[in-house]
Amino acid sequence: MSLPTQALRYLLRTPGQWRHVPRWVASARADYLLSHRCPWLTFDSIDFLDHTVGAGWKVLEYGSGGSTLYWGVRGCTCVSVEHDSAWFATLDRKVASSTMLDRRLVPPGPPGSAPVTADPADPEHYVSFGSEFLGRSFESYARQADAFPDGYFDLVLVDGRARPSCIKHAVPKVRLGGWMVLDNSDRDYYFTKTGSWLSGFVATHFPGLGPINPDPWRTTVMQRVR
Repeated sequence: MSLPTQALRYLLRTPGQWRHVPRWVASARADYLLSHRCPWLTFDSIDFLDHTVGAGWKVLEYGSGGSTLYWGVRGCTCVSVEHDSAWFATLDRKVASSTMLDRRLVPPGPPGSAPVTADPADPEHYVSFGSEFLGRSFESYARQADAFPDGYFDLVLVDGRARPSCIKHAVPKVRLGGWMVLDNSDRDYYFTKTGSWLSGFVATHFPGLGPINPDPWRTTVMQRVR
């Protein structure tokens, strides 16, 4: 598999990313993320998690997939929130029954459950960017974190729908010293109206190549310091 032009241009500007090319090429194989139990995050952020996540950690993830399997391999307990019933069923065939995994299928509300003028950047609006979700509320989805005590989770991954709303509900559930991982953090609107919730976190950005995608993107890992 050859590198696309846009990836080559990026690598010429960012030579430190060349080390990830073999992994990127391998990721083009069918079912890579699930068969390799790999999160769909940038490679540098995955490497960071490899050296940070510990056995016995309690994880909440918005958006399921290779990450769901990754937490299991690392000995974590995981609450996995997914909105897509078809993808939920696909993953069901890959995930062994385990008391360490709590999978929750929480689809959005029906059309008309949210105003069509709602702002995806506003955590109070509970909507997701994308025409297929216009006028549909993700409030129940984002509120899955509310079932747990404050400071309960060692790590929260926000990689699903209505991410600003998920940030709002997940922040108090992260323990002091714990972590929040936000994928596609190069989308500025995730931060436009979430600053007050994220003020107690210190962010480290991991831009670069990741599995499958020909274009680089950014994953941000944030540690709660207060």
